[in-house]
Amino acid sequence: MAEPPLQLKVTVGEQPIHVAVGEQPILATLSGEPLHVALGSEGLNIATPVVLQSLGGWPFGENPKRVSDILRDSPMVLDRVAMPGQYRVVEWLLAIHDSANGLAVGCRVLAIAKGGGIEFTEYAITGDADRLVYEIDCTLDGDEARLLLTSRHEGPLVVNVMKIGVFA
Repeated sequence: MAEPPLQLKVTVGEQPIHVAVGEQPILATLSGEPLHVALGSEGLNIATPVVLQSLGGWPFGENPKRVSDILRDSPMVLDRVAMPGQYRVVEWLLAIHDSANGLAVGCRVLAIAKGGGIEFTEYAITGDADRLVYEIDCTLDGDEARLLLTSRHEGPLVVNVMKIGVFA
């Protein structure tokens, strides 16, 4: 007779937490006694999406970032990134919004510093881009890449910025 698979059933408050090793769930009952878990040849892989936050010495600067009160026709530097050397890549995720009028745009900007210049593209534009008008630009000043936004919208804008950087 085959043994039932090992399963671990844990709750925090009333919320269940399910754990599996490989495809086999683990089940244990906790009754005030310590729970000891040993894993054989299979590794334990717990993965979550990584969001980089600025730490001392991290070369990509402040992350995440919020820029408020962006006014029409006034270019605003949203972010600066140190990009020394050749072939450095940075991607920004932007949430641009005018909360007073209920307008918002989400987009991504991908930039690569190469050959003493910078190339970029804005893509994955979603939301009210037809009504919340702006222009994106990337410039390179020495080893620093700058992400700029110029509003063409009548009301003040707020931009939330998150970046991911890749060093070659």
